[in-house]
Amino acid sequence: MQAPVFDPGALFMNHQLTSTSRPSRLPAVRGITLSWTLWVFGLSTTLLLVGLWGRAVTVDDETIARSTEAALSADLVTERVYDWISSGLSATTGITDAESERVLDEVRSHPAAAGAIDDLIDDVVRALIAPPGAETSIDVAAALTPLVPEVVSELEEQGIDVPAGAVEAAVEDLDPVALDTGEAVSVGVITDQAGAILTRGVVIAAVMLTVAGVSAVLLSEDRWPMVRSLATRVSFSALSFAALFRIGGWALDPDGGRSPLRRSGSILVGSNLDVFLVVAGLSGALATAIWLIRHIPPQESGVDNGTIVPALSTPDSEAGDADDTSTQELVTV
Repeated sequence: MQAPVFDPGALFMNHQLTSTSRPSRLPAVRGITLSWTLWVFGLSTTLLLVGLWGRAVTVDDETIARSTEAALSADLVTERVYDWISSGLSATTGITDAESERVLDEVRSHPAAAGAIDDLIDDVVRALIAPPGAETSIDVAAALTPLVPEVVSELEEQGIDVPAGAVEAAVEDLDPVALDTGEAVSVGVITDQAGAILTRGVVIAAVMLTVAGVSAVLLSEDRWPMVRSLATRVSFSALSFAALFRIGGWALDPDGGRSPLRRSGSILVGSNLDVFLVVAGLSGALATAIWLIRHIPPQESGVDNGTIVPALSTPDSEAGDADDTSTQELVTV
């Protein structure tokens, strides 16, 4: 009788292995560092979004012009223009100041007068936002020429005998208003300086955002979820800024013209909100793409997540396996 054979390999194969790994815990220092890194990431996100919006405003000439025009006091400009016309009429035609003021009070309600004032305000705005070194002057005579027929008609209605040629001469004698160079380009200079400062701020904020984001990913145990989390933060921050700026633009001037300065600020705050929407869309698309990639089910194959799928058996292989089952015998020592 053949003695039983002890096979250590068979004994080892039938011995269940137990995992001795311990659940990993983030050290205290690592957790504190990650918290501060995420705070820096949030701060740099705010600086970057505001900087991008401000940079977009500085290059938006239409918004700057509308805001500057809103800041001008239309009543102040109107009074100044009619003072010029009244002085010219009194000096040229010989009528009294009281008569000229009475005539001009009636002329103010005419549509032609409102159009002339609007044209003058546009000229002032163009002069204020002109680039540095540009020649800036306002041709008052050309702007007020359309008012001559209205003034002549009103003089006739009030029984004041003044030739039309005298009124035309009074308007033509108005000298162009040459604005001081510093005042004429003040808005343009401020816009250029603000654009340069905001450009540097955007670059610094982008570097801070990149460094903080990479550091947060490296400090995190699950890196792809951290990338998705950071992209989601940027997306929601951008959407929040878009909503806040839109509400702020309305809150500054809810009545649509309460005061010139408030109207000007409302135009600025409510402009270029598409910058926030673009950033929100890009970061949201990144977060969505990461989520989809990680949740797509894997394709069926012979090996799936480390699980070995048994191969299909054939009659020949089954016969071969039956012959090999008796090659080893497990004994108890």
